[in-house]
Amino acid sequence: MNRHPSSPGLRLLAAGLALTLGSMARAEGGTISGTVDVQPAKYLEETVVYVKSVPGAYKPAEHTLDQKGMTFTPHILLVTQGDTVKFLNHDTVAHNVYSPDNEGFNLGTFKENEVRTHSFAKPGVYTQLCSIHPEMLGYVFVGQNPFAAAVDKKGKYVIKNVPPGNYQLAVWNSKLKGPEKPVTVTAGKTVEENLTVKR
Repeated sequence: MNRHPSSPGLRLLAAGLALTLGSMARAEGGTISGTVDVQPAKYLEETVVYVKSVPGAYKPAEHTLDQKGMTFTPHILLVTQGDTVKFLNHDTVAHNVYSPDNEGFNLGTFKENEVRTHSFAKPGVYTQLCSIHPEMLGYVFVGQNPFAAAVDKKGKYVIKNVPPGNYQLAVWNSKLKGPEKPVTVTAGKTVEENLTVKR
C-alpha cells in the first residue's frame, strides 16, 4: 500500500532531512591556502600560519608528542587552548620535558614507555626542551582556535573548514617575523594568501 505524502512518517523524515541539510550548510567552511617565503630558508620548518580570533567554543582534544631518536615528533605540534598533550618516551633513555615559556611547566624525568600529560590553558608557543639532552628541541603551538597549519618543505600550507567571515591571518616563526594580512573566508571556497617572514 502506498503511503500518502502527508503521512506523519514522511513528514518526520522530511523535517529530519531539512534539519540535517541546514546543519551541514551552517557547518560548511572555507579553505585558506598559500605559500610562506621564509628568509633565510633554514628556518622554514619552524613556521606556522594561523587565523587569529575566531569566535566559538571548541571541544577539548587530546594530542600526542613523542620522543624517539632523541627528537620531539612532530617538531611542531598544533593544539587549541584547553587541549591536553600526552608526552611519550619511545627512546631507551630517560627524558625530562619542560618549557620555560608563558606560565612554564616541568613534567619531571620519565623513562622509556612512560607517559606524562599537560593541559594548555592559554594560547601561545611553548618551546619543548629536555634538561638531560640539551640538543633536543620542539614546539607546541597553542592557538585560540584550531585553524592553523605548519608549512611543508616547500613552504606551502592549507587551513581547512574555517567558518565564513573576515579575519586576520598571521604567521609564527621561531626566529623571524612577518606582517599579518586580512582574509575573507567564504563557505565552500578557497582563498589564497601568500606570506613572507624575514629578519
